Amino acid sequence: MGCGTGLELGYYFELVPSAEVTGIDLAPGMLEALRNKFPDKNMTLILGSYFDVPFGENSFDVAVSVESLHHFTVEEKIRLYEKLLKALKPGGSFILTDYFAKSDEEECFRRAELLRLKKEQNISDDTFYHYDTPLTVEHEIEALNKAGFSSVSVLNSWGPTSVLKAIE
Repeated sequence: MGCGTGLELGYYFELVPSAEVTGIDLAPGMLEALRNKFPDKNMTLILGSYFDVPFGENSFDVAVSVESLHHFTVEEKIRLYEKLLKALKPGGSFILTDYFAKSDEEECFRRAELLRLKKEQNISDDTFYHYDTPLTVEHEIEALNKAGFSSVSVLNSWGPTSVLKAIE
C-alpha cells in the first residue's frame, strides 16, 4: 500500500523470488519506475488510492505499508484496516513500517497544525493535504485492534520509526 518505486521490494524478492505482488500507488511515474526495476517479477500495479481500490476478500497472505499511512486520522485508518483485514487470507498478516509521534502531545499538535494550515489556506477538511500527522505507536495499535486484528506486536523500533505486525 503506497508502493512507490518499490524501494523495499528487493528484500522481499530475495526471501520469496516467486512472490506475486500487488502494488497500489497514486503516482504513475513511481509505478512505472517500479515496473522497470523488476521487469521479470509477477506484479500487478494499480494506480489509485488504497482507500478507494477494492482489495477483495481472502486475497493476500501479507500486506505491507512503508511510511505511507502517517497522514491519516485514526478513523480513516480503522476503516482502511477493516478493509485490509477482510482482504487477508486466514492467518495473514499486515506489516506496517512508519514513523510515529513520540507522545500524545506531539500527535495532538500535528493534527491541530494540519487543521490550522488547511484553514489558513482555505482548504476544505475533506481535501487531502500532504502534512505528516502520525499517531503514537500505542494509538496505532489501538486502531489495528479496533479494526479486528487478533494481535499486534512491535517487531523493531529506531528513532521515531517502528515496525508493527498485525495478525488476522
